Amino acid sequence: MNQNLRNQWTIVPKELPSILKNCSKCKEKKEFKNSGRFRVNANGSHLDIWLIFRCECCDTTYNLTVLERIEAGRVNKEEYKGFLRNSKELTVKYGNDKEIFTKNKAEMSQKRIEYQVIDKEMECTCSMEGIMEVELRIPAGFDLRLDALLVRQFSISRSHAKRWCENGYVRSNGKPLSHKSKVRDFMVLQILLEDQASLTNT
Repeated sequence: MNQNLRNQWTIVPKELPSILKNCSKCKEKKEFKNSGRFRVNANGSHLDIWLIFRCECCDTTYNLTVLERIEAGRVNKEEYKGFLRNSKELTVKYGNDKEIFTKNKAEMSQKRIEYQVIDKEMECTCSMEGIMEVELRIPAGFDLRLDALLVRQFSISRSHAKRWCENGYVRSNGKPLSHKSKVRDFMVLQILLEDQASLTNT
């Protein structure tokens, strides 16, 4: 790793949250998985848009309401095109949106979602010597705490990650971050490299 260059960590979920609900065919509660497809219905000047889930056992479908009776002119044009072509980006965005699950009274599976981190160097340099800078990219709606990411990327314990943050070794925009901070898209971390070394050796 070139310490003079900023790194980019892209968080990529290996799957999307599923819904737990009673299946009319299976006659019991089953896991309904995100199909990666949308259903778009135009009713006059209004649109209804659903994200389709399928029972893992019998393929019965369940439509999760994304937009309901919304005026067509109020829908972002690029997003509308994305709904029509079953955009993967929108599937991830709305398939991770807890507010939508809540509005639909849909029970989100509590199964832990595994993810991978793609690490690459960027062309821009770090703003200070001795500081590791990392730009984070994460899909909309994906819930990830900072300490969990630090544990994964630096092979340290949760307690070490917490102490690291409490001591001000991890910052964003020059301000110390809490270990409970949520990872946000385009967030830039500034990490003191000398403290990174001492923690990983503890």
